[in-house]
Amino acid sequence: MSEKIPDVDQLRELIDFYHKDIPAFAKQLFDVDLTAKQREIAEAFRTSRQITIKGSVGFGKTFIMTILIWWSLITHDQVQVSIFGPAEQTLKASVWKEVQQLHSKMHPYFKDGYDVGATRVSRKVNPASCFAEYRLANKDNVASVRGIHQINNFIFADESSNIDDEVFEGALLNIMNDPNPKLVLISNPSKASGFFYRTWMDDQITDLWVKIHGSMMDSPSYNPETYEQIIKNYGGVTTRAYRTLVLGEFPLSDVDGLISREHIETAVANECVPADNIPVIWGLDPAGAGADSSVLCIRHDNKILGFHEWRGLEPTQLSYKVRDLFEKTPKPMRPAVISVDATGLGNGVASNLKDFGLPVHSAIFAGTPTRHPERYSRIRDQLWWEMREWIHSENVQIPNHPQLIEELATPTYDDSTGKIKIEDKKQIKKRLRRSPDFADALAITFAVAKSRYSSKYSWSKPIEYADLARYE
Repeated sequence: MSEKIPDVDQLRELIDFYHKDIPAFAKQLFDVDLTAKQREIAEAFRTSRQITIKGSVGFGKTFIMTILIWWSLITHDQVQVSIFGPAEQTLKASVWKEVQQLHSKMHPYFKDGYDVGATRVSRKVNPASCFAEYRLANKDNVASVRGIHQINNFIFADESSNIDDEVFEGALLNIMNDPNPKLVLISNPSKASGFFYRTWMDDQITDLWVKIHGSMMDSPSYNPETYEQIIKNYGGVTTRAYRTLVLGEFPLSDVDGLISREHIETAVANECVPADNIPVIWGLDPAGAGADSSVLCIRHDNKILGFHEWRGLEPTQLSYKVRDLFEKTPKPMRPAVISVDATGLGNGVASNLKDFGLPVHSAIFAGTPTRHPERYSRIRDQLWWEMREWIHSENVQIPNHPQLIEELATPTYDDSTGKIKIEDKKQIKKRLRRSPDFADALAITFAVAKSRYSSKYSWSKPIEYADLARYE
């Protein structure tokens, strides 16, 4: 940029030029050449409303974020730029440090027009309508985040993998109702769950986002000769650190997850043939007329054949739906057992199905374990762990069902007391923002699993099944 101070018309023309060309803005104001990946991010930010960026360490995502912060302040009026992150120290030491350093490099004409403080940058003319600030993203301050509104309302969510879902769904997404919003999620992809993960992997929302992926090879300082040493520093190509911090890809599982995502993905890719001598089992997880779904899982040996989902049904209505489905099912594929979570309202559903003459097994999730009581606290812990062992056998097939996959990969467990305890359902619901209905329905099928689980089941059995005794 010329040292000469532009007049008003020249300034207006220059701002208009910068508005259309962020790489030129970066070159003229800061004398930096953006990399190809940084240019891709800049163009997405200029033209799009919702952008999600995952990447390795060192490919320049923090630097391009600070360029975009200054571009927003200089090329827009009535603009508020908010930078959210899960840790204040990280924001201060990375993004805000870069903001301050770029300010010091500006042409005096622009530099003198802004006040830069410890947490806030504001234009000296009308500071209340043109400013940027960093703030903590915490589920305990969702209400304060919810009140952010402006004509040009731009939000960067740094280290999005570590930001609670409540912050996104309860606050940040609200800005999309403003006249010109931009919401940018940017992070090392450190978790295989959560809202940031779902912007990439959940078919229900992923199409709403412009997705940009950067790896260490996109770094401005990338050197092929030292790349092999970098791989060794991160423990080799099979490690979680290499996958997330070098490739910029999501881990295959959360570290403390009950069921590893590697095995879940293997089960999705598998093609299995169920054994002819093992009957079909249905697992029913009933729900009332509220927000949760009633889900029926159909499992034949090592393969899930499908799910049925009903919403808003009372127990009697649900009972008739299941009975009708049973009657429509060809006899060879009818279940030997319908295993029902008979806790609470499920007890009424189980009773109705027995009255209809269907083969029902009542499983009480909060009840005493029926197998290896020394290992589990409750039936729920037992069934989820047995479902885990089933999936980890690597000889099973499950559908490519985004909700099921997330529900299987999300729960954690604790065995510090000597007994396996699966994460409380309330906590799972809080993190998923819904009940794990599909995973629960699958787990219930293991209340009447293969004969290797030697336990006695009882049900009303008006229909005779060949060779069924081995499963009793």
